[in-house]
Amino acid sequence: MNTLEKQFTELLIKNCEEAQKACAYRGIRFIQTIQKFGGVKTAKEIIRKGRLSDEFEVLEKAGLIKLTMEALVVDRRFSELFSDDEVNSCYEVLCEYGYYAI
Repeated sequence: MNTLEKQFTELLIKNCEEAQKACAYRGIRFIQTIQKFGGVKTAKEIIRKGRLSDEFEVLEKAGLIKLTMEALVVDRRFSELFSDDEVNSCYEVLCEYGYYAI
């Protein structure tokens, strides 16, 4: 895992932990998957399957969509980790839920 992938994974786990403290977000299985396979591989698999990240709607209802995996995928700091299609897929989901602060 290169430095940027490590940063993505660490921030994704940090966001999950922050969400656990802030609302009804559980995400235990999601965190375990991230720790086992890494954040990038986990994100790519979720996107490939056309799913939302675990507890996405819980975070959206709590006003914490900024903590979702999808919001992190579209973060410009991590643009080289994901294809344009992967980023666009996440961006479309975020826009559907009214999140434009990218």
